[in-house]
This record gives sequence, C-alpha cells and structure tokens, in this order.
Amino acid sequence: MRRLGLVVALVAAAASCTTSGADRDPVAPGPVGDAIVYVAIGASETAGVGTREPFRDAWPKVLWREALSDAVLYDFGVPGSTVAQALQEQVPEAVAADPDVATVWLNVNDLVDLVPVDRYESSLDRVVGQLRDAGAEVYVANAPVLTSLPLYLACLPDPPAGATTCPIDRTLSPPDVVERATLDYNAAIARVAERHGATVVDLHALGDLAGSDPAFVSEDGFHPSTEGAERIADLFASAISKA
Repeated sequence: MRRLGLVVALVAAAASCTTSGADRDPVAPGPVGDAIVYVAIGASETAGVGTREPFRDAWPKVLWREALSDAVLYDFGVPGSTVAQALQEQVPEAVAADPDVATVWLNVNDLVDLVPVDRYESSLDRVVGQLRDAGAEVYVANAPVLTSLPLYLACLPDPPAGATTCPIDRTLSPPDVVERATLDYNAAIARVAERHGATVVDLHALGDLAGSDPAFVSEDGFHPSTEGAERIADLFASAISKA
C-alpha cells in the first residue's frame, strides 16, 4: 500500500466526474503504479452542486488541485445520498480503487430526514471502517450549521419575514430540533472517528456560513458556492497537513 505523505496531489481521472449514481459507470481504476489514490465519498456538496463549474469547483477537486500532488482522484459523490446509500453505492467502488486517503462528508441529507442517530452512527461506522480496512487514511467531516441557510429558513412551517418562497415540496423541522440533532450527529461522528483512527474535519466550526460570508452559499440558498467549496477544501487540506 502506498503511503500518504504530508503533501499529496491528485491527477483527476475522467471517470471521477459524476452527477448522479445513474450516470456513473462502475469504476475500474486499472494500474496506477506508485501513485497515491484519493477517493471522495459524499453527496451533492462532494459532487459540486451549487458551484459555478462542478467538474472543476467541487471541493474535492479544489483539494486535489491546490493541496495535493502525485495522486489519482476518484470523486464518488452522488447528489441526495445518505450515509446508508453511500455504504451500498459508493464505498464498494472506493474500496476497489485501493485508496490511500479518503474524505467522507455524509450527514446533511440524513439530518434533513432526521434519521435516528443510532442508525446514522451504525452506517457511518461501516463506511469509515471499510475505508480504514482498505488502508486509507480517512478524513470525515462533521455536520455544518444548517439553520441559518436561506433555503432552510424559507421552508420552515412558519418562515421568518422576508424569507423567499420555499422551492421544495416539503417543510423542514424547527431550528431547535435540527440544532439538537446536529449536535447528536457530531458526537456520533467523533465516536466513529475515534474508534477507527480517522480524523474529524470540523465544518461545524464554520458557524453561520450565510451570515459570516454570504458568498460562501450558492444561489440555491443551501449548497456551498464556488467560494464556499474553496473554504471547505482549505479545512480538509489543513487537517491532512496536520495528520
């Protein structure tokens, strides 16, 4: 197994750019010699939804382009994916790629659906465990603050004055419910990381992303913008450099 150094860079493979599970062909990496392999597991944020040019601007691509070297990137992110879905759809392909480093950001869709924390933790434990068993150094993001995002506010049962019209066909849970679930999820993520020797990347520390810098949130009011993706990539790069 190739070892990850302090600085690792990625050469993107054409097969790594995906927008949905239906569009993605099974990955057959083929021989990569001594190159380090980086796999990105996640949902719409990992696929670059909300950025100007997803193939170029998704945060794993930024991480590859600006913080890593001499490696191959496979971005398996599938919009809408929950951790349970990623366990079935993304992890087997990621493991088959013989990864040296893996990033995992899977919590937002589970939070929106209020998946019970014990079920979430069990699935995440299997995701991280399988990647670690495959020899990868794993960097797992915790859940960011969701309750200040414009789309979330617009889709509350009683949206605040000035909120835009909710663009989705559902209402979202009240802030106190989501905030409590976020803390529970992040405690679960910390437990999983400790059990498997993974590193937590603290996205929750970014706080009110929309309030701190509106440019970090895309026009859809929910996903990271190109600038937000760059900020997220910086956090992962910092975690990798310290590991």
